[in-house]
Amino acid sequence: MRPISKRMLPHNCTYEAYLGDTGEGVSFSSPISLNNVKIEERSQFNYTSNGRELVGNAILFYDCFNSSGLTEAPIPESKIIFNNKTYTVVDVDVLYANSNQPHHYEVLLK
Repeated sequence: MRPISKRMLPHNCTYEAYLGDTGEGVSFSSPISLNNVKIEERSQFNYTSNGRELVGNAILFYDCFNSSGLTEAPIPESKIIFNNKTYTVVDVDVLYANSNQPHHYEVLLK
């Protein structure tokens, strides 16, 4: 499987990795610039018998060859800042091609 083309990865954003709760509050890493990514802003809902629940507001696509900034998959509860909006990483899908190396990440943001 070929990498996602750079022309399909038009966005840049900032990533702050979740480091944990220190008891004095939540701690994050220094901001890291993520380049050549794609962010699709759209709401995703989960429908149950109790109604609907917002699961995510956007999806971040990070290609492991053409995108830059990450050395490993994003950590849930981390922050993504894009277009002056701060999102929280809800879930990360690591997708593989034909090897043990990840091909790309699909990151659900809320």
